[in-house]
Order: sequence, then C-alpha cells, then structure tokens
Amino acid sequence: MDFFFEPKGIAVAGATPDPNAGGHHLLANLTLGYRGPIYPVNPKYDDILGMKCYSRVSEIDGTLDLVLIFVPARAVPQVLEDCVAKGVRGAIIQSGGFAEVGPEGKALQDRCLAIARGGALRLWGPNCMGFIDTWKRHVFSFITTEGWKDVFQPGEVSLIVQSGLLSAGFIIALMSNRTVGLAKVCSIGNKCDVEETELLGYLLQDPATKVICLYLESFVQGRRFLELAAASDKPIVVLKGGKTPSGAVAVASHTASLAGNDDLIQGALRQAGVYQADDFFEMIDMARVLGRPFAVHPSRGERAGIAVLSYSGASAIVTADHLEKRGLGLASLSASTLDCLQSLSPHWMPIQNPVDFWPAIEKHGVAATYKKAIKALHEDPQVDGLIVHLFSGLPAWSIDVARIVPDLNPPLKPILFWTLGERRHVEETRRSLEELGWPVFDEIQRMVRVMACLFESRPKTGRPSWMDPDLTPPVPDITRSLDALALQADRRPEKILDEHESKKWLSALGLKVVRETLIQNLEQALKAADETGYPVALKGRVEGKAHKTEAGLVKLNLWTPDQLTSAYHEMSTLPARPRSFLVQPMLRGELELIVGITRDPQFGAAVMLGLGGVWTEVYRDVVFRLAPLGREDVLEMVSELRGQILFKGFRGSKPVEMDVLGDWLIRLGWLALTYPQIREIDVNPLLVVDGEPVAVDATLLLR
Repeated sequence: MDFFFEPKGIAVAGATPDPNAGGHHLLANLTLGYRGPIYPVNPKYDDILGMKCYSRVSEIDGTLDLVLIFVPARAVPQVLEDCVAKGVRGAIIQSGGFAEVGPEGKALQDRCLAIARGGALRLWGPNCMGFIDTWKRHVFSFITTEGWKDVFQPGEVSLIVQSGLLSAGFIIALMSNRTVGLAKVCSIGNKCDVEETELLGYLLQDPATKVICLYLESFVQGRRFLELAAASDKPIVVLKGGKTPSGAVAVASHTASLAGNDDLIQGALRQAGVYQADDFFEMIDMARVLGRPFAVHPSRGERAGIAVLSYSGASAIVTADHLEKRGLGLASLSASTLDCLQSLSPHWMPIQNPVDFWPAIEKHGVAATYKKAIKALHEDPQVDGLIVHLFSGLPAWSIDVARIVPDLNPPLKPILFWTLGERRHVEETRRSLEELGWPVFDEIQRMVRVMACLFESRPKTGRPSWMDPDLTPPVPDITRSLDALALQADRRPEKILDEHESKKWLSALGLKVVRETLIQNLEQALKAADETGYPVALKGRVEGKAHKTEAGLVKLNLWTPDQLTSAYHEMSTLPARPRSFLVQPMLRGELELIVGITRDPQFGAAVMLGLGGVWTEVYRDVVFRLAPLGREDVLEMVSELRGQILFKGFRGSKPVEMDVLGDWLIRLGWLALTYPQIREIDVNPLLVVDGEPVAVDATLLLR
C-alpha cells in the first residue's frame, strides 16, 4: 500500500488549467503539499501551472508510482492501459459512471479491473474522492483547494469512507469546526479492487493513527475484516449504511453494494469488539472520546456508575433518563464525597446524585465550586464516569476553563461536558475544554450515547471463539450419523427439507426434539394419538413448504378423536394435499425460542438466537454470532435480547438451562462449518419445557 500513501511520483490524468474543474483541483492540491515529481497528463495542453504536460501516461519519462484519474468513464480504460505500459503500481480513479449507474457501468468497471490485473496495477475507487494525509499535507483528491488549505487540523483519527462527495463535505465540516483532528482520510467508492480490509490493515500499523472510523455499505472480506478488528489494540468504529430495506435499495443505486443482514452484521461486529455508530457525527463523537486515555472499566456490578454534576435540576433529570435508557446507572456516592459536596452547598440543599449544584455555585462562585466538585467526584471509587453541565454566556457565568477543571491523578475516568448558553461563548468554552483534552457536547443524548459506548462489553483479550475451528471437536457417533444424512441430502432433488427430515439432523446432533409419529391415514393418526395421549398436534407434510401454519398445514390443541378427525379431513382437502402427516404431543412450555444457522455472503456461517413462535417476524428480537461459538458467546447473545429477563424464569417459570441452550447453539455452529451443503436451519419454536429446550418444529434448507 505504500505506493498509494507515499508514492515516488504522481501523474494527474485529466489535468486542466480550468480553475473550476476537478482535474485542476487535483493538480493544484498536489503542489501545496506533495514533495515528489508531479506530471500533468492531457493531450490538449503543453504545460499546466508551469509544469510540462504529457499527452499520455506512457510518455512520462520520470519516476512514477501513482496516477490520479479524473477523465470521463469511457476514457479510463485507455489511461489504465497506458499505466500498465509504464509499469505504474497504483491508480486512484476518481471519475464516476461505473457500477453505481447500472449494468453498463458495471461492465466498464470490470473491464478496467481486468486491464489492471493484467499488468499488476492496483485500483483505488472508482467513484471516490481519493486520499488525504493531513500530517504530510498530501491531498490526492479533487476537493477544492479553498476547502482544505486553511482548515487542516492534524490528529489521530483516520477515516475509511465508502462515499465520494459526502466524504469531502464531511471532513471539511469536521476540520473547519475543529471538531476532531484527522490523520488520514480514505474515500474508496465502489472499491472494485482496493477495499476496506487492506486499508484497515495499513492503518492498524500507521503510527499516526490511534482510532479508525469506517462508513461502509458492504464488506468485501467480512471474516478477514473481523479478524483484523479482533486483534486490534486501536478502537474501531463502524457506521454501516443500508440497515433498513429502504436503505438497502439506496445502497444498490449508490455504490452497487449489497447491504447484508443488519442483525447478523451487528452481532459479528460486536463479536470482534467493533464500536457501532448510527450516524456520521456520532461516529466521530465516539472516535474523539475513544482516543482519550480514559480508564473505562466499571469498579463493581454489571452497570457503570455515572455521576452527574449540574446547575439545573431539569437537565440533570433528563441526563439520568438517558443514562438509564443506555444501560448505565447513577453512581452511589461515597460518604466522603457526600460530605465534601455538602460542605460547599447550603445546609438546606441535600446532596444526592444527580448533583444539583446551583445553590453551591451561588454561594462560592462558578470556578471554585466546579473545581472542588469535579475533583471529589473523580476521586470517588464508586464513580466510573462523570458528566458535567456548564452554562456559558452571562457575565456571572464567565468561565475560565483552566480554573474549573482540577489537576486529576491518572488513571483518568471519563469526564464529558455538556454546554449551553450564548453561541459565541459556548464555542469558546468548547474549544478551550477540547484543547485540554476534555470532550464537549451540545446534546445530552449524544453525550450519554458516547459515554455508554465506553462501557460497552468488549471481547476479552485472546483468540475469539469464532476464529478457532477446533472449538467444538467432532463426536464420532454424531459424525457418522450426520454423514449418512448428508449423503442422502446430496441425492435429494428438493432443497427444503420438511420438519420430519430436518429434525433427523438435530437428533443426530444429539439435540432434543419432540416425539412424533409419521402416519399415512386417519386410522394411523387416531392410533398414534391414543398412544401419545391427548391433546395432540397434527401437521401435514408437503414438499417445499417452509411456512406450514400459513398454508393450513398445522392444527394444534386437538383434545378429542373428533377434533383430530375433523382436522385430518380439512387438511386432506387442501389444494396441496399432504403426502403424509405427523402426530405430536402438545407440549406445554414456559418460553418459545428460535435458533438457527445461516450463511452470510460477507461473513460466512452464523448462529441465530431469539424469541420465537408466530411473533418472530413481528418482534424481531434476535441476535447473531459467527460460528463456531463458545460459552461466553451464548451468554452475550442472551444478554443482548430485549426479552432476556424471560430466560431467568418469569412469574414462577423455571429458568432456561443455559448449559443445554449453549449446547444447542454451539453444535448448530459446528454443524454449519462441517456440512457446507446446509444453507440454513430454522428451529422455531424451540420450546423451553421445565427449563430444557426441545425442538417442536424445524426447517433445513440445502444449497
């Protein structure tokens, strides 16, 4: 990648003296920072900006590593052929008109890639804004010169952005507002060749980069990306575009990428320790706080304890509400801290958390009150983080930031500030605090979201379970039984196995399934029901039917032979008459779950857990993890479900046996990795009976 980031010579194909054209900005930007040879390329001109202009890249007689391309899409293949002839190592195609515009553009993009691979040329883009290194003032982009030359703020955050013009507008906004200092910005567009995984690997080794943010609409090498992230000691924040169905459509029309299964992607990123943002500025908010040397491990309990220091009871209450929503708690202040704060406050104002300190401020002034209170709260062992509210603007609230923030002993706990007041004074206060290393926010909700991300559970150091293919060793008896089923499946013409055939796989895997009898006629059904004991369920078997309830192929709670007979005749008259039937006992369970496996084109085999039954698609309370799984993965999956309380036993029901549930998920993950002919498995419901999961229905899909 060095020939992209530190080239020994750069050509600009499409350079022009027109000051309003992108080709001119590319060339002008290079002259303001890049120190190597620069070669304008355009057959219309002899020189541009005092530099000799070449008709073609292949005619350049000097050292050349990188070509920046800004010509019409149809002209790009010829430029690339010239690059190959010259032996150029890298090209950044900043032109649009490729896969993002449809099949014709995709064909043109594929042609460009074929030319590049024929000559060992690497392609960056197309449809992108290129690359910026703020420390070296390398601007390999057609961003306007006026937009960046006076606002560069070198820093420790690097961006990889699957976008073009947005990346330019975004970084200008960040730098001009002095929101965060940037190290490197990589706009990768359609990423037909160079993609996020390679750039992530480069930035992980980059000494100037301390935090990495990515806006992505798809992952080219999902597993490799996660492996790099899991091994990283640098925080990584991802904003995934195309999370909703409408967003996914927008993605396809934007950079011709597939959005993927968002639930699965969220689980996979969490599994690798990646922080996830919901919009661009939240991503940057997370980055600028994650890059600070904060100690963020809660000292006790499951929830971090946060102290809130405010001048307003109302803002303190709103902050407490947001903390609760984000899974954070209000710290129980120690006796020494309470005594210290009470000594500053009038006797009639009792101290508690949140700390409403307006009476103390009136008594002692802004600077002295804040300084003592912040120090006391920071030193309290019961406090894991601190949120401070400031007002700035009125004469009485003239704030000398250096006087309100005390000298604090490391390790520093997170201290985030929320400011309110007259705009100019607020901005002065914000910049002063930020220069001292203290993050400032203008929205309470955003501030609390970032505080919460600091305390999100991260995987323990060491090799993640999903990177260990030997986590679940095969059991000989299980393997032989499954091999026999796999051989039968390979010979089947149908790709959707009915529940009877699907549950054979689960039984062979050593998992518990409902007892059932396969019958061909009413007489056999009545006999099976007598042996099973009423009430029973009757299910019709129809080839290729994954959702039987909607097709009228499931009749539950049949208490008498007459009800069973009626249900049998009703099913027998359906347009798709069942080829056989199943009679099952009606199990009474405490909880209905759904478990399964699926194969994501970006990340591979993954295991699903959620609340099941007929409401699965309505509530969508599901989580995913990549296979193979470990016991800790299972516990984390349960903890992320909104209905997690149901697993602990609800209103007298028996808690779910987590070891048994763990066996289900771990073995399903092993099954997916061992038998690639399986595309998906849905076990719904997985009924919890006396705490033990039992498969009542299942569907297995073959590739």
